[in-house]
Amino acid sequence: MISTLKKLWSPGISGYPRGVRRQIALCNQLGLFGIAATLPYQLFYYVYEVAVYRGVFVANLFFIAGYLSVLPLNHQRWHHLASTVLLANGCSQLFVVTWFIGTEAGVNLYYFTLASISAFLYKRPNIRVYAAIMAFFGVQYVITHFLFTAATVITPVPTPWVNAMYAFSVAGALTLSGIVLYLFRRQIDHAEGELTLSNRYLETLSNTDPLTGLANRRALDVALEREWARLTRRQQALSVIMFDVDHFKRYNDHYGHAGGDRCLQQIARAAQGVISRAPDLLVRYGGEEFAVVLPGTDETGARQLAQRLCATIEALNIANEPLGAGARVTISVGVSSLQHSVPNAHDYGGAHLLKHADEALYQAKANGRNQVVYQAYGHPHAADVERDGRVDASGRT
Repeated sequence: MISTLKKLWSPGISGYPRGVRRQIALCNQLGLFGIAATLPYQLFYYVYEVAVYRGVFVANLFFIAGYLSVLPLNHQRWHHLASTVLLANGCSQLFVVTWFIGTEAGVNLYYFTLASISAFLYKRPNIRVYAAIMAFFGVQYVITHFLFTAATVITPVPTPWVNAMYAFSVAGALTLSGIVLYLFRRQIDHAEGELTLSNRYLETLSNTDPLTGLANRRALDVALEREWARLTRRQQALSVIMFDVDHFKRYNDHYGHAGGDRCLQQIARAAQGVISRAPDLLVRYGGEEFAVVLPGTDETGARQLAQRLCATIEALNIANEPLGAGARVTISVGVSSLQHSVPNAHDYGGAHLLKHADEALYQAKANGRNQVVYQAYGHPHAADVERDGRVDASGRT
């Protein structure tokens, strides 16, 4: 039913921003609702005694034509004129009809309906113009209420029909206001839903590296702050891994930037296969450097994961010809972990843990690359080096 009605009030809304489309649709809706609200009165005049109410009956035919004109005006993209015609037609109809049948019929109550929705008809209405429109409605209502009594009007509606018409006018004014505001509310909810989705999409874009599809450094900072706060509350382990591609500059110079990009994309996909837990976050830190945040992972788990990363990247067999025949792309890895038992650990932030992993990474590169170095949190000079599963506390394999 609603989709059928939408086709009736859709003329002229295409090709405009959503806010303007809402205003045009509302204008068309009011035109159609004005016709719908007039028809029951016309039916009464016709059935009861059309000869007596010929004047108001004919006047309403002209007003119905005025409401209908709103749709072609909007279709011709004369939107401001359509809104003005709608308000002028509605105000004139209420004044003329009340002049014919009197305030006892309650037709002038529709002034409140027009007042409640007129603010939505224009884009960013000037406050003075809007106040003037409201004042005009108020003056019109007061004039009709006190001037057009049963003793002064042309064709008053007799009792008990006037009471029934008044009740219908009250119900009609409230129903019309409720329907229009409900439809407008639905449009606002829909717009807010789209805005929420757009904001989420933009937030995802702002936190995503466009080359690899991984999270970026901004997302890393947020994750470290979040996990550090959680660590403080729950007293659990937290580990960070940093790794980068060995001799990547030489690789990039030899294969070109396109080749370097493809290499980074392959490494990102392979690393995603290793970092499989939902809470873990794999990040492209910058250039050829990557980072991993591992909530709830202790030193042993982080070391094992780092070894798997090393082995997985080497197993890709990405040729690195500048290093010699048979050379393959490898990575160097730095690891640092924090246990809740470390004294004064919470006096620092997650960036401090990341710094330890970064120092361990540079130690791995200094030791010959393609290996894992672990640096305990709070002990910058104590590093263990791992390669192919072997550990030497001196830092050499």
